[in-house]
Formats: sequence, structure tokens, C-alpha cells
Amino acid sequence: MDNTQTEKMTLTDRVAEIFGGGQLYCAETSLKLLADAGDIDATPYIPLATGFCSGASRTCGQCGVVSGVIMGLGLYAGRSAPGEDYEPAYVLVQEFIERFENRCGSLNCEALIGCDFSSPEGQERFREKRLIRKCIQYVVLGVGTALDILHEHGYEVDPLQVGHGAEQP
Repeated sequence: MDNTQTEKMTLTDRVAEIFGGGQLYCAETSLKLLADAGDIDATPYIPLATGFCSGASRTCGQCGVVSGVIMGLGLYAGRSAPGEDYEPAYVLVQEFIERFENRCGSLNCEALIGCDFSSPEGQERFREKRLIRKCIQYVVLGVGTALDILHEHGYEVDPLQVGHGAEQP
């Protein structure tokens, strides 16, 4: 897909294409889109996110979107050398956590999706009920919230690069 087509896509379109299309899962998609908004190559970082998908590898843990966004925020404000200041990253993450939890009611995958990925029955329920639609909504909300926070704090991101702000009226 060329840049012109990408620029016309909304964030929801991009998430549906990447995550809904099975290319990447929740944490990976969140990290990739945040990297893309800053023109950062996410390729070396995607493997770090894999184990955080599906509620921390089907353990009913933290939502993968939350984990992926935290890693994505780290691309902008995380320490690049020992001894550097960690506060910029902490400020962004705390702000994101507060907004996401206030909006969604939880940070926990099982609580958000209503599905226990650790059992075959839960995985089947996820497929049958097409709960991926909920996950897509959480990725859109999480990435959009993180982009807003990065912009508010003066980080150089282009939300339109990933379709945030391009939503159809």
C-alpha cells in the first residue's frame, strides 16, 4: 500500500487491517502504530511485544494494548542509557493508565474482553463471539489516547500517519 492510501485510512482502518487481518496481535499492533506515528522502524521491537498479547500470553493478565502502548511510549520518553532520567516515561505512562482505566474500567484483558484465553473454551468463545471486535476498539482507543498524550507533551508524532484524527464524520 502506498503512502497516499495509508494517509486516507482512519486509525480504525489501520488497526482492522493489521490486527483484524491477523498480521499482528494487540500489543504488537499498538507498538507498531505508535512507532509509525514517529517514523520509527518498529521491526526490531515487535518481538518484545509478542508475549504481552492475549492478556500476557493467555494468563488473564494485563491487556496487551496497555502493554504495547507502554512500550510505544517508551520509544519516545524511555531511557536510552543507564542513569538517564526515567520520569518523562513515568509521567506519560501514568497519564495513559489513568485515562485508559477511567474510560474502560480495567487494565485486565479478561475483565475487558470477558473471555479467559487460558482455556480452549475461552479461546473458542473469543472466536465464536467475534470478540476481536472489542480488542480492535481497545487498540484504537489505546493508540489514540497515547498519541494525544505524546502530542500534549510536545513529542514529535504525526497522528495522521496512522489515521488518528482522520476519522470520518
